Amino acid sequence: MVYMGFKIIGMGACREVGRSSFLLDAGDKILLDRGIKLTPERVEYPLPVNTRLDAVIISHAHLDHSGDLPRLFTKNTPVAYMTPATLDLAEMLWHDSLKIAGIEGTDAKFSKVDIRRTRKYTFPVSYRAELEITEKVTMQFFDAGHIVGSAITKLSFDDVSLVYTGDFKVEETRLLNKADIKIGEADYVIIESTYGDKDHPNRRKVEREFVEACLDVVENRGFAIVPAFAVGRSHEIVDILAEYGVKHPIYLDGMAQKAANITLKYPNYLKDAKTLKRALRKAHWIRNERERKRALKEPAIIVTTAGMCDGGPVLNYIKRLHNDEKSAIFLTGYQVEGTQGRRLLEEGVITIDGKEYRPKCTVRKFDFSAHPGQSEMLRALRKWNPQEVFLVHGEPEKVRAFQNKIKEELGIDAHPLEFGKTVKVGER
Repeated sequence: MVYMGFKIIGMGACREVGRSSFLLDAGDKILLDRGIKLTPERVEYPLPVNTRLDAVIISHAHLDHSGDLPRLFTKNTPVAYMTPATLDLAEMLWHDSLKIAGIEGTDAKFSKVDIRRTRKYTFPVSYRAELEITEKVTMQFFDAGHIVGSAITKLSFDDVSLVYTGDFKVEETRLLNKADIKIGEADYVIIESTYGDKDHPNRRKVEREFVEACLDVVENRGFAIVPAFAVGRSHEIVDILAEYGVKHPIYLDGMAQKAANITLKYPNYLKDAKTLKRALRKAHWIRNERERKRALKEPAIIVTTAGMCDGGPVLNYIKRLHNDEKSAIFLTGYQVEGTQGRRLLEEGVITIDGKEYRPKCTVRKFDFSAHPGQSEMLRALRKWNPQEVFLVHGEPEKVRAFQNKIKEELGIDAHPLEFGKTVKVGER
């Protein structure tokens, strides 16, 4: 029998960060991730799926990887696979998307009924469990170290193996163990390229600098506003502040609270669940507008969503404190092109309720990335030793730099997946 190879179709996150979605056609059709891209103007979606799917795999809960999944279930019922923690966190984010769409009078593209259908047709899978997801395709998840429940996916079919990294982190963080990259060799790899052009600074050094900066602000009678992703980063920041013995008030606001409760349901996915639980208990959880006003009466550190300043309580705090030169906004995560956080960093401007603000307070970014730097990714690729690599989830210049580095260091051909284009792989 002649091996006909397989195809990969880029449906999103091709030379961009956001709306991750890739269709693998190996006879059976498998969709890898189904995310959205949030911008201040609109929501951007991946290309529509115009074929019957045999399976959908979701690498982790962040909206840019899972946010469009319920829409697939408005008309179809493919079986979806993800870890149990990913399912619970993603469901929380889907319901929040519906709530925001209701407030803004926009179309979320799916309903509560679709979310229920998504859950009904989702099969939760543990790490390292080997599972036949179609008659010809076998799947395994490995801990990706990115957020709670995140997974690297290894697929085997026709004596070929393909790894899809999703978002992963090769070095450990305060919250999570490092990615499990001991998954054997792989013939082909689809890998993220978010930081394909550089490495991250030493994590412990960043933690110390961040804590010192927060203390400088609060001891100068200011407020440290810390925009952080609801899933993962907000909890890590609270954990760091507690670990360094910060005595000043620490507040936690926004969806990070609900995400914390879900996260603590999965202690086996965490590096030290007991320490995180203690840190979260020490923080003051803000429940309403009255408590937000109370939090601004005495200097404090306020950890709040959203991490890219595109919505959530953080805008409230920036609006109230933008003229306070003693205060600061400390960004802690990747700021996607086109987001408010990116604009704040590059232009010093942010739009809130249709009005432009140019904060007089300090604006600074700390690199707490849950993505791998260039060296981390090269380390993983050396271990997997693929014939060919496909680059996704990165801005054009990052992808180009990583592509060149892979060729230079490893002698492996690497190709960016192109939006809407089909790549034929392994024909012989």
